[in-house]
Amino acid sequence: MSILKRFSTNISDAIAFGPQFLRRHLPKITGAELAEIKVSKNQRMFVRAGESDSAAIRQTFKDRQYRIDFNAQCLARIQRRYESILANGATPIIVDAGANIGAASIWFSIHFPKATIIGIEPEPGNFSVFQKNADLVPNVKAVRAAIGAQAGFVKVVNDGLGWAARTERSCDGTRIMTMAEAFGMGVPFIAKIDIEGFESDLFSANTQWLADTFVVFIEPHDWLLPGKCTSRSFQAAMGKEDYEIYLSGEILTYIRREG
Repeated sequence: MSILKRFSTNISDAIAFGPQFLRRHLPKITGAELAEIKVSKNQRMFVRAGESDSAAIRQTFKDRQYRIDFNAQCLARIQRRYESILANGATPIIVDAGANIGAASIWFSIHFPKATIIGIEPEPGNFSVFQKNADLVPNVKAVRAAIGAQAGFVKVVNDGLGWAARTERSCDGTRIMTMAEAFGMGVPFIAKIDIEGFESDLFSANTQWLADTFVVFIEPHDWLLPGKCTSRSFQAAMGKEDYEIYLSGEILTYIRREG
């Protein structure tokens, strides 16, 4: 990143989050592992030096990629579903698959404080930071795992194709959690899926959970793995469900139609 670009980014960050956000650079100076910053008026998070953690926070809290207020009808439908689950004495479950350092998990915890957020992250460095961030919020649970159609194991691949690690099935390694397991603590409400191409596995079988899930956020990765058609299985699965589709940044947002 050029000096001019860095300067512009820092100014933009200071405007969006306040000057304290520039504390993200402190580990470069002090040698500390993490810096503590505020992402909203009452919420702080830990980040590492470098751009990937800050980029995840910008996408979530500045660009609002996981927004639900596309129109008044969307907002009202989602709020009614949330309140209906609570009125029935149940817990709305939000699954953050590919949680990274937990920015989306924190975002959901702020907007749905009575939900339980199950954040799933396989990469050990990301998970270490995510665990610290999850400890700041009572309704976020951090799980070291991958998400897939069937139980098994993955290896974590850092091949430089994107700024996040990918996963591939293997005979051992990090365990795979299914959506049925992740949603098992309550009533399915929201699924956020950003798993660097492994969505081709997740949607290849056992997609019954979609019938009960009200909102699905997903980032496609055909751009990351050209020729692999990693979005084909989720396109087929989502096409069978009664969802409307909205676009926010890199995220496709599917919101279930009522009735």
